[in-house]
Amino acid sequence: MIPTAVTQPLALAITLFVLYAGAAWVMLRSVSRPRLDALAWTLTIGALLAHSGALVHLMRAIGPFSIGLLEAVSLLAWTLGVVAAFIAVERPNRALAAMLLALAAAGAAGTRSGLTFTEESAPGWELTAHILLSMGAAALLCAAAVTALLLLFLHGRLRSRRIASLPSALPPLESVEKLMFRLIGGGFALLSLALLTGFIFVTNLFAQHLVHKTVLSLIAWVLFGVLLIGRKRYGWRGRSAVSWTLAGFGFLALAYFGSKFVLEYLLGRHWG
Repeated sequence: MIPTAVTQPLALAITLFVLYAGAAWVMLRSVSRPRLDALAWTLTIGALLAHSGALVHLMRAIGPFSIGLLEAVSLLAWTLGVVAAFIAVERPNRALAAMLLALAAAGAAGTRSGLTFTEESAPGWELTAHILLSMGAAALLCAAAVTALLLLFLHGRLRSRRIASLPSALPPLESVEKLMFRLIGGGFALLSLALLTGFIFVTNLFAQHLVHKTVLSLIAWVLFGVLLIGRKRYGWRGRSAVSWTLAGFGFLALAYFGSKFVLEYLLGRHWG
């Protein structure tokens, strides 16, 4: 399997970054200024459409391929943009949507170049399903981690009795916590399906260099599963829930993006 350098015009990366960044800024401002709604949605949808076109063009240009690290980051950024759009439907959540769009801007900027690994034959629907489920899980759980950081910030302000000085664009603490667990629930379900498809369709974990990725993903799955059980049975919330969420996403990020970096840029190997 030979890595191929893939480059798209610099203008594309700049355009995607500007669209997502502009969408993030206007989406945040639209919390208190409803007249900006149309512009916020125009920029958000425009960014997603432009990004979709870039990803489709990349796939058609290369032919049968498995995505490399930068392509995975770009795909994650697109998925974060989609999650942000759904979250932004409820106006109180638009501050969080703006944060996700800002992250999407950073990730989409890497759409321009990277290493793509050409395969002998086109990947089947099994690998495609596994990749899409993995990206969906990563996006939802990344959004949950961002929500957890926002929750940590709000708890800090509450403990220091400075909650009244918070920007009006930020949602109430309880709403943030509920949204975090909704995101975790959805991400956990997709992660479960991603792991299941991986176990069914992967033929040799050792030969395909997937042991570390699988172990780290399972640790993340256990952490999120324990957190959801603790929330349902014992009412876990607050800083402890935040800690479990950040730890779970940390292991998941290492599993997918950390493993890809080591395999592709340090060992010169790749799978999926």
